[in-house]
Amino acid sequence: MKPEDFIHLPEIPATPVYIQYKGIFDMQDLYESIADFFRQKKFKFYEKQQRLRKPGPFGAEILYQFEARRKAEDYYEFIVNVTIETFDMHDIEVVLKDGTKKKMTKGRIWIQILGNCVTDYEKIWEKSAFLAHLKSFYNKYIVKKKFEGVWWDELQYKIVLRLHAMIKERLKMASEGSEFRHMAGVH
Repeated sequence: MKPEDFIHLPEIPATPVYIQYKGIFDMQDLYESIADFFRQKKFKFYEKQQRLRKPGPFGAEILYQFEARRKAEDYYEFIVNVTIETFDMHDIEVVLKDGTKKKMTKGRIWIQILGNCVTDYEKIWEKSAFLAHLKSFYNKYIVKKKFEGVWWDELQYKIVLRLHAMIKERLKMASEGSEFRHMAGVH
C-alpha cells in the first residue's frame, strides 16, 4: 500500500507480524505480560473472545482475541488486535533451575499482531459532504507527513514490533532486547 492510499482511508494499517512456536511455555505469564505491556503504554485492554474448542486426541485448542485501544489525539487512535491460537495443549509440571516445580503448558502456539491507526474515530468529519471534503483536504495537505512519518512509525516500531519482541522474549525465542531499542521516545 502506497502512502497516497492512506489519504482517503479511515485506517492506516501497520504491517502484521506473526509468531509460531512449539514447546513449553507459561500461558498465564504470556497473557499477563501482554496485558501489562498495553497498560504501560496507556492502552485500554479488552479480551474480546476466549474460545475452547472440543479437545481432540492431541490436546485442547484455545483461541484468544484481544484488542487494545489508545486515543492518541483528537483526530486519531491506535488499535492493536492480538490473536493467539494454541494447539495440542497439555499441562505439564516443570522443575525450574532453583528446584521448584511449576505448572506450564506444552503445545503449539500461533500469534498474530495487527495494528491500525484509525483517523476520525468519532466520525465528526462524516456528518456532511462539506466536512468530508474538508477531511480529504486535511488528510491530503495538512497531516499527510504525520501519516507517513510519525503516526505509522510510532504504531509499527514502538508498539507492534516491541510487543512482538516482548512475546518472543517471554517464549524464550530471542535474546533480551529489541532491535528497535535505539529509537528514542517517551512512549
